[in-house]
Amino acid sequence: MKKILTLLLAVVAVAFCAWLYQLRLGLGVTGMNKPVYWGLYIVSFVFFVGISAGGIAVASLSHLAGIEKFKPISRIAEVVAIISLILAMLAILFDLGRPDRLLHLFIYPQFNSPLIWDVFVINIYLVLCVAMLYFGITQKAKLLRICAIISIPAFVLVHSITAWIFGLMKSQAGWHTAILAPLFIVSALVSGLALVILATVFSKRLLGINFDYDIVISLGKYFKVLLPILFYFLFCEFLTAGFAKIPKHAVVLNELFTGRFAGIFWFDMGVGIILPFLIIISKLGKTVAGVVIVSLSSFLGVFAERTDIILPSFFHPALMNLRIPVRYAPTAVEYLLAIGLFALGTAIFIVAAKIIPLFDRR
Repeated sequence: MKKILTLLLAVVAVAFCAWLYQLRLGLGVTGMNKPVYWGLYIVSFVFFVGISAGGIAVASLSHLAGIEKFKPISRIAEVVAIISLILAMLAILFDLGRPDRLLHLFIYPQFNSPLIWDVFVINIYLVLCVAMLYFGITQKAKLLRICAIISIPAFVLVHSITAWIFGLMKSQAGWHTAILAPLFIVSALVSGLALVILATVFSKRLLGINFDYDIVISLGKYFKVLLPILFYFLFCEFLTAGFAKIPKHAVVLNELFTGRFAGIFWFDMGVGIILPFLIIISKLGKTVAGVVIVSLSSFLGVFAERTDIILPSFFHPALMNLRIPVRYAPTAVEYLLAIGLFALGTAIFIVAAKIIPLFDRR
């Protein structure tokens, strides 16, 4: 495990050097340009915010619904949620050309913008997640239950506001839709549940945390419900936009189905939704290996979905001459920083496992 941690920290160090390089030369070292103002960093931000949902959902099921078999891994779920929120904040930091001006969000807040709503609600959500973990470790059941109750509407609010950053922009092609908030919530549950399962198996296999694998198989059963719901929301969105043939929505659909993002889109549909659903309803889905495959596929699929939601819209700017060629490809700096986030998250989890009693033996 020391070798794995050393390798992860080396990756983080390389990513940190890449960030210093970006700070020195500016965002020009990224692939972002006019009009593609948001790229891999914002995709990562939305993705990590979504992952935090799974941790809180699993923990809340054990604390509120009385599902005893989930209690032993509730702390793992809470740690996953906390780390995900920290990584989401770092992704935003990477996207800022002048991170020294970050305090301006708090000094000069513009409360008519969903961006500032998201800043405050994510910080509150992080405090709530930390409180749940602390009260669980210190055996303060009453306070833990209160936090678990608050976490449900807080989770819905966090992911709704993140979706509204996009959904309330009527000028951006493909974003102005009421279904975006519930779509974000469902996909957040899918990706979050997937990472909790992967973190649980990782903890048993590599960190020596001992618990029954039946917990993993029981958690995997929720994919039978979540994946069809996610597919249904996506189908409703595509049907509405495609049937109405609203020009600015139609161009985004064309990008997804047959255009520049077709590969990512069909990967999401095939590997991220259809394949894991077929596995989870089969005999393989009743095994640990099958649930791990489903979790990994769904995890990657949701990342592809976030990419499909955010990036294609910038390739068809409403207020610019459409004859201007629009290009975006992440540079090595962006890839290094994105990979660095995943490496940092894994490293923090390993260190947390040595400090915090992740397995509740009650």
